Amino acid sequence: MGTPRTGARAGTGLRRVAPTVRPATPGLRAGAATAAARRADASGTTSTADARVMTGVTVVIVALTVLQRFALPLGSPVPVTIPVVAAVLGYLAYHGHVRDDGASVRTYALAMGALTVFALVDIVWRGTGSLTSLLLLVVTWAALCFRVDERRLHLFPRVQRRFETFMLVFAAIGILQVLLQFAGIWSYTDLLRSVVPRNLLFQGYNTSYPIEYGSPVIKANAFVFVEPSVFSQFLALALLSVLSRGKEYWRVAVFAVALVCTVTGTGIMVLGFGLMILAVRRGGLWAVRAAVVLAVAGVAALLSPVGPILLSRTGEAGQTNSSGSLRFVQPYEYLLGRWSSDPWSILTGLGPGQADRISDAIFAETGLPISFAGAVKMVLEYGVPASVLAGVFLYVAVVRRSPAPTVALAAIFLNAVTSSSFLAANIFYVLLPMAVLFVGRRTELSVWERQRRQDEQSPGPLAAPFPVTVPSWIPTPGGTR
Repeated sequence: MGTPRTGARAGTGLRRVAPTVRPATPGLRAGAATAAARRADASGTTSTADARVMTGVTVVIVALTVLQRFALPLGSPVPVTIPVVAAVLGYLAYHGHVRDDGASVRTYALAMGALTVFALVDIVWRGTGSLTSLLLLVVTWAALCFRVDERRLHLFPRVQRRFETFMLVFAAIGILQVLLQFAGIWSYTDLLRSVVPRNLLFQGYNTSYPIEYGSPVIKANAFVFVEPSVFSQFLALALLSVLSRGKEYWRVAVFAVALVCTVTGTGIMVLGFGLMILAVRRGGLWAVRAAVVLAVAGVAALLSPVGPILLSRTGEAGQTNSSGSLRFVQPYEYLLGRWSSDPWSILTGLGPGQADRISDAIFAETGLPISFAGAVKMVLEYGVPASVLAGVFLYVAVVRRSPAPTVALAAIFLNAVTSSSFLAANIFYVLLPMAVLFVGRRTELSVWERQRRQDEQSPGPLAAPFPVTVPSWIPTPGGTR
């Protein structure tokens, strides 16, 4: 008899390894606790990196809403949003949660290079243009070149919901503002201006003005938005975000009521644009359902106390010197007239910052506050070729591979058509949390994308794993060999 081996399996020569013992979570066995931890880590719900990204994006949303009216008194006011966004991107980049996107960087360099060349041509040749305005554009748009790490892309639905939650709070405030005024319980007071020093707030915006001429009721602005129109556009964006997620539809009703309380048409334009995109992407059945709901909502809005006012503004764009005409008709007429008298401006533009100077000159001469939207302003100041390249950059940085194309396109429409905010970071940067930072993971699927995924996931026809050769001596069903 040989000497028995201690701590080894007989005949194997292998030493026995002591089993690893993991502490169990109270109430769970060790195996269940380990499985739960792995599932939580895979979903990102307990990830420190996820928490950092969500905190950073939340700070950006606060800057876009709560701090939208705040400015740094640096000669000309600078939106607080710019240093806040720079700090957030720097913090996330330091921890490795944000990276630059190569395609966006290349198109950004091409677009900004063209804008700079034509701006310098105007400054040297025409003697018009502002280097400060050009620099502000270059700095502001640089933020669109960044993306969160691919492992954090799954956070986008949570970011959407976070933005919607903020807007729900402001929607409730806006509704109360109008209801209390109609009830005679409260008269509008700009609470923010009564607390914050004047030099720390943006001036020159129509922050508070009545629902119609001579009315004591002031349009809803939730106190923190620079204008009721901007408030309405953010509400429309939040509403479209809910529709793109396809969950918590009760939020749509709150946003719709608040949108009516702003008594402005620009938010309705953003909403209508987004609904058209959704109708194309979701298919005919969805479009029919949406049309029915929209018709019911429209009737309810017209029956509200502000309904007659909204109805009276439907043909405003065709009325001379009306608010709609000053925003959506006369700027384009001026642009076409300028091209006719100065054809070179089609190529080079008039120089950065000139649109604001023209608006000020028209107001001083006629008293009419003409407003150039973002797209018209870009073409007027930099010319058509450079503006086209800027549009290509927006497509690459914002729309291409966007997680929610409807929201991304509506946000661009907001900045390009319904407001003049390509240089207003406190509005323009809504593109960051709602599109740019999470480009690369599609969460809003079109009807054909959904069908393709179903086809890919459905089992195909059965096939042999390898070719099979049937011997010639085996009879076939037809009787041949």
